[in-house]
Amino acid sequence: MEKAYMRFFRPFLFVLILFAIISGALPPSLVRVNAQQAQQQQRLVEDVRIVGNRRLRQDDLLYYVQTRAGDPFNEAQVQRDFQALLALTFFDKTASRVYTEDGPRGGVVVIFEVKELPIIRDIQFEGLKAVTESDVLKAFREQRVGISKESVFDPVKLRNAVRVIKELLAARGYPNATVEPRQEEVSQTSTAITFVINQGDRVRVVEIDFEGNENFSDGELRAQMKLVREAGLITRFKGQDILDREKLDYDLRNVRQYMASKGYLNARIGEPRIEGLGERRTGLFIPLPLLSSTDEALRITVPVTQGRVYRVGEVKIEGNSIFSEQVIRGVLGLTAGEIANGQRISKALYEDLKKAYGSQGFIQYSAEVEPAYGDNAQNPKEGVADFTITIDEGKQFTLRRLEFLGNTFTRDNVLRREVLINEGDVYNQLRFEQSVLFLNQLG
Repeated sequence: MEKAYMRFFRPFLFVLILFAIISGALPPSLVRVNAQQAQQQQRLVEDVRIVGNRRLRQDDLLYYVQTRAGDPFNEAQVQRDFQALLALTFFDKTASRVYTEDGPRGGVVVIFEVKELPIIRDIQFEGLKAVTESDVLKAFREQRVGISKESVFDPVKLRNAVRVIKELLAARGYPNATVEPRQEEVSQTSTAITFVINQGDRVRVVEIDFEGNENFSDGELRAQMKLVREAGLITRFKGQDILDREKLDYDLRNVRQYMASKGYLNARIGEPRIEGLGERRTGLFIPLPLLSSTDEALRITVPVTQGRVYRVGEVKIEGNSIFSEQVIRGVLGLTAGEIANGQRISKALYEDLKKAYGSQGFIQYSAEVEPAYGDNAQNPKEGVADFTITIDEGKQFTLRRLEFLGNTFTRDNVLRREVLINEGDVYNQLRFEQSVLFLNQLG
């Protein structure tokens, strides 16, 4: 009965809705939006075009575009296609765009307008004297800068290239060098790059001072620095009077290890301060070519926090099964009450014991040392350090297979005679290293 009732009034309901639309009972904006959405959903893609490409073929680029002629237009998919093209690193992202036009049949024409990045045809260096061009190009390859002949030009990669050149010059004593890249258009699809370099004055380290070292003299700590030293006749020819931050950090680690070897286990090295001192004559006091020059001078000031000196307290060893505790203690060489030698502890754990375990096939050996610091009741100026050493021996390995590659003239059986371990034997790191030495001596 209800179904028959609804069938009877359905035509009248349609007439009422149509009358409401005509009379303005429904909002016109809602009507337009619904009409536009319906029209947009019905519009099809008539064509997909790529414009602005000169070097790259359109068919090759359309391979990365999923929008096809005849598909319903989808704005989100078009934007994804545009990002896929930019991800190819062939185009200038700031000068490329995507837009649509009305098609002749009422559909949509999608147009990807791209601007190709040029190909680098030539690279030149002007004013480069302290570093060879081959060294610069080698640094570009090792650090994967991406600037080379026949590669795609990218402004971001060009900035990285400038940074690498400055780092190379700073390592040679020219930290104030300026590098200006200059781009010259060779054709519409290629370019040439020239790096204009002003090296500036050479800078040398003339003073290295330490602050806070109460029990160590400056000369004692400076003696531990091998790569960065004060300017002198010998350091001049060895290039050791040049400020290189990586070398300086390495030297300061050696200084800290030296202090730890004297029992100052909590010694700390602060951030060094670098000051310019103006021009000074370095080398000999008399002006002689190559032996002296007037250079910009630097002073390096290193803050030091010594802390207390510590003596050896209790030593606990955990996790060992291959070597007894007595053997490990003998390798460590720690005696209760003596000055704790942090450098010797590190060498014993990470070099001597590693070799010992490697000789038994335990090549995954690792160790951790956890110190616990306390007061020394006998001397309030000193401390006591208890050490807990945890050893992870890992698995024992055997030599399963031995192969030789690149032996064009020498037979395998001749090479095997020089190897001190055989297939199936427990792997021995010491014998393997000795075998490599014997193989190299064959000539």
